[in-house]
Amino acid sequence: MRYKKYRIKNAMFIIWIFVFLNFLFSDDNIYLDKLFKEAVEFYNKTDFVSSESRFLDILEILKSKKKVSFEVFYNLGNCYYRQNKLGLARYYYELAKSVNYHNPDVNYNLKFIKKITNNTLEGGFLDLIIEILSFKELLVLFFVFNFLFFSSLILENFITSGVISWIKRFSLVFFVIFSYLSLISYTKETKNIGIIVETTHLLSAPEENEFVRSVDLYEAKKVVVLSEKDDYFAVYLPQDKIQGWVKKDKVKKLKIYS
Repeated sequence: MRYKKYRIKNAMFIIWIFVFLNFLFSDDNIYLDKLFKEAVEFYNKTDFVSSESRFLDILEILKSKKKVSFEVFYNLGNCYYRQNKLGLARYYYELAKSVNYHNPDVNYNLKFIKKITNNTLEGGFLDLIIEILSFKELLVLFFVFNFLFFSSLILENFITSGVISWIKRFSLVFFVIFSYLSLISYTKETKNIGIIVETTHLLSAPEENEFVRSVDLYEAKKVVVLSEKDDYFAVYLPQDKIQGWVKKDKVKKLKIYS
């Protein structure tokens, strides 16, 4: 990989310190501040293992308080990328995106990770359209055009106007479009999505032996978790249109603090 051409964007650590401190309101502020500064220092010294450890410590404290931090998820993704652990890097970038959907750095990094792991075709054209906006944004647009349509429908009974008639037709079209997109997005949101964090085998049965291995399953691939049995998940691979079984410790579900 030519680093200069395809560089991963790092967090602006000094700025993130102040953002991070503003995010925290507890008696643990001093300790968390200390951990965060240590994580930054280790990262800048290219000691990514120690930096990762500090960020994970912060994550555990935040988890106990039911809080989330885009900066911690994002910087963990950077740490794992620097260690060439692309599955874990993508996992934490995906979590960061769930907190800050339109952040340009995390979207750049996710696109890059997908490219170098050959995971750019995980959905169809409609999926690409839906990913432009988050589910919440689609829902807001659905309600906006819903309001416009029914308001213009009521106003037509009292006021004869070409403008109102035009608004009614316009809002109806977009009301239908965003109803459909919101429904599809909601279906995707409720799916049990996971990321393969370590290269493994896709198995035809929930057991590990040479007779049930079907294909290699590479890290950073997105899967849909269908069910579980003992130490295995039944998964579906959207990009490859196949399903099978994989060990639970090879998959991380995209649920914050699950």
